[in-house]
Amino acid sequence: MTALTQPKRLAAFDFDNTVIFGNTDTVVRDLIKCKIPPEVQELIKTEGWTRYMEEIFRILHTNKITKEKILQTIREIPEVPGFVKLIKTLHKANFDLIIISDSNSEFIREWTQSHGISEIFTQIFTNPANFVDNDLLTIKPFHHQTTCKLSAENLCKGKILSNFIAKREVADFIKYENVIYVGDGTNDICPVMRLREKDVGCARKGYGMKRILEKNKNSKLSPKSRIIYWENGFDLMEQLREYLNQ
Repeated sequence: MTALTQPKRLAAFDFDNTVIFGNTDTVVRDLIKCKIPPEVQELIKTEGWTRYMEEIFRILHTNKITKEKILQTIREIPEVPGFVKLIKTLHKANFDLIIISDSNSEFIREWTQSHGISEIFTQIFTNPANFVDNDLLTIKPFHHQTTCKLSAENLCKGKILSNFIAKREVADFIKYENVIYVGDGTNDICPVMRLREKDVGCARKGYGMKRILEKNKNSKLSPKSRIIYWENGFDLMEQLREYLNQ
């Protein structure tokens, strides 16, 4: 066996409404008790979600919502039942684990650290954020892309996944035998479309990813990989049992 064929497996996760039971951005936004100005709401359509959240964080700061209050709110978001156990089980089964999320680095770091799983992940791909003077949270787009029409300009999850896999093979001599991608939303379609027949795409029941995959069976948006529909971490772990026992 050559170094370039060293076998390993990869599990990639979305974060909001996948690992956690909720959306980090909207949960924090709900700390604002005043009416959000229409011109800020309009940013969702004109400049995208990340630019909108930049202004939401400014409003939080203006309303004296502290860094600790924001982070406490993040820590209190519950997991999707069974997901911490699922992540730990995959790690014990010698999977590499990554997160690809349109949340931000501060929120994901805080939640994963508070639940004892931050060190499990090989890498986390998300919009960079940090608190600056006087508790103002700032955020920047992960990247800028215009080639993928399935994704937002600030984050193409498929490109991130493909680049990570390629880099691992070239730089670290690791070739993934299986890739499992777990998500819920429409922006999780792109990475699933890049999976191979031997890989697995996992779509949460009741969310946009499942609806689109079912609607587009036998079309250009029909993935090559096996597709699993799941409700919670316990359910998904059972459906992935054959990969855990290898």
